[in-house]
Amino acid sequence: MKNIILQHWNGTKTFWVAKCENSIKKYANDIDADYELLGGFPMGDWFPNFDTKPWLVVQKLFMLNEKYDEYDNVLLLDMDMLYTGVIDDIFSHEGVGRLHRKGMTEANASKNGRKWPKLYRKGEPMFFGNCLKFTREERINLRKHLKDDIIHKSISDDGLPPNDEIIMHHLIVESGALKDKKELQLPHARFCDLPEEAAHNATLLHYCGNRKNQL
Repeated sequence: MKNIILQHWNGTKTFWVAKCENSIKKYANDIDADYELLGGFPMGDWFPNFDTKPWLVVQKLFMLNEKYDEYDNVLLLDMDMLYTGVIDDIFSHEGVGRLHRKGMTEANASKNGRKWPKLYRKGEPMFFGNCLKFTREERINLRKHLKDDIIHKSISDDGLPPNDEIIMHHLIVESGALKDKKELQLPHARFCDLPEEAAHNATLLHYCGNRKNQL
């Protein structure tokens, strides 16, 4: 199996960015996977480069690019994910990531459905964006439905373009790429959770928000 881990960062690398990047590079090496850090706006001119912080997260959708079709699996991790040194190969687990179960209950249950209702489908899989893993076939199916009008026709009432989580949710619904998948969730206590929620022997931790100061 040939696997790769991707991350994205735009701008100057702070202390925590460098620390997390080095840790994920080490993790990739420990599980015999490739690693790539995406910089700037890899989606290029295909989507407009909105001058808003939330727009940067959409650049992570580059994980669907045909460039990575040589890989059996592609894993996307947020920049604030940290490897603890406890080895567990995430590619040996079937799931995609951690389901946003609250957001799946109704449109107003999360900002994803509330801000971008045109892209929302109640009860369908929605994942948090910090950890996503897709097979080659899943990525190809998702990519077929990634159209630029998703962005242009779905700007929120307060002027924000849709984020990565709601776009990926929309692509999953439209493509049916996960309809035959037996297990949608990764063991999230081991790979996707916050430091205070994760298992004691977790492999990856998510230091989002002010938690970065703990690093």
